Amino acid sequence: MPRHHDIDEDPVVMEPAELVVFKLVLQFLKTVLLKCCQKLSIAFLSLMEGLSMRGTEQDDVANFDQLSAHWWEPNGQMKLLHKLNKLRVPMVVEGLIKAGKLDRKQRHTTDPLKGLTILDVGCGGGIYTEALAKLGAYIVGIDPAKHLIDVAKAHVATQPDLKDRCHYEEVSMEEHAPKHVGKYDVVVLSETIEHVVDKSLLLKNVATVLKPGGSVFITTWNKTTWAWTLAVVVLEIIMKRLPRGSHDYDKFISIDDVEAMLEGYNCRTIERRPFYLKFWEDEWIWVPFEKMTYAVHAIKE
Repeated sequence: MPRHHDIDEDPVVMEPAELVVFKLVLQFLKTVLLKCCQKLSIAFLSLMEGLSMRGTEQDDVANFDQLSAHWWEPNGQMKLLHKLNKLRVPMVVEGLIKAGKLDRKQRHTTDPLKGLTILDVGCGGGIYTEALAKLGAYIVGIDPAKHLIDVAKAHVATQPDLKDRCHYEEVSMEEHAPKHVGKYDVVVLSETIEHVVDKSLLLKNVATVLKPGGSVFITTWNKTTWAWTLAVVVLEIIMKRLPRGSHDYDKFISIDDVEAMLEGYNCRTIERRPFYLKFWEDEWIWVPFEKMTYAVHAIKE
């Protein structure tokens, strides 16, 4: 939810949190009763096997490298990333309007991000990167996983209207930042920060590459038992919607800690917006509670 009121925003009408939770529980129960029998027989053994898994940053890179061949399958193992574009792409446009970087009239044009330079940190195979490029931005995607960068480059090569505005580099943020100080209008980190050990250094480098007045948009898992249960137990182990071992509670970060770190690097948070996965329908939705996943928009001052 927005914490700061320096910038005028359109009023948002939200249902009470209790009502939203009640509706989600009802929808879930209707679906789970139809599916639970086939899952229960393997859930316990899978759970015992999976709870002990812990990964380093190198392990995470290797895990996602192995999934490179399936990155652009809309109904494959990266399905939830494809689905997340429904929230994270409009959030960039709306956030830049609120920050005064875009005119409201641009909201419904085909290229509202035209003229902006964006960095996608931890871009993977380019699902989010290409979606932003389609809105007119010049965008650079970086990732240390070689196979994923190869996938991203191969896919954008098949998109003649994007390949001149969408570029990829196999490089870490630590290597990229010193060479691109104050270069970008926008930096996005979507489902990235939870795979990094030194989050403060990552956000320091984000602030380094941002122009004054530039925006950073982050989406990630909150550091709560609820988030761990959904990400690891439900989505990785039981339902196998996410790659096994791709999330580690020790690397999760709370929304307050993200905001505090950003503030330490002169980036003021103007919006905190929680969202949730209706995993029985593979649909991400905005919600009024911060127990699971969240988005943050901050501006470099």
